[in-house]
Amino acid sequence: MDLMTPALLDRDWFGTLVPGEPRWALALEGPDLVLRGVCDAPPVKVPGDRPGGFLEGLWDGDVVELFLLNPATGWYLEFNLAPGGGWWACGHTAPRVRVAGGAAPLDGARTRMVARERGWDCTLRVPIASLPAELAFDPATTRANITFCLGQPQRYCTLADLGGGDPDFHRPQHWLALADVLKP
Repeated sequence: MDLMTPALLDRDWFGTLVPGEPRWALALEGPDLVLRGVCDAPPVKVPGDRPGGFLEGLWDGDVVELFLLNPATGWYLEFNLAPGGGWWACGHTAPRVRVAGGAAPLDGARTRMVARERGWDCTLRVPIASLPAELAFDPATTRANITFCLGQPQRYCTLADLGGGDPDFHRPQHWLALADVLKP
């Protein structure tokens, strides 16, 4: 997918149009996995959100999220990327069960944010070589989902249909083949 023309994800969990035209892009660029989030609405930021900052709780403000799943084991990795360029990542052994030791930054990960008059545009680059071995990252087998938490009160958007009920992004059984999320 061309990172300059991200895809629109403008309906929330309940199918209601979300202001700001939230958009995302996910690509493999050389040695990196690249996630981009764009929204044309003033950002809701959490304290401490800064370029390259590793910070838990970014989901309390605006955030684009990437989930990657090893379908053979159920182990998955969650990434959060915020409007100010802050990011976070944590492995999970099962839905909402964090790995021992919790969240940890990945070597070589870096962010970029572009200041915009009204809205936000940020990118996270993660070296594929730094992804945890438990993920067994393979574009042919890895499963994925892209999500957003936006605004106040928060609205929740998801690329994959996660089955309704209360918003809950941690439903890996519904995530998509990575090949369907990585578009040429």
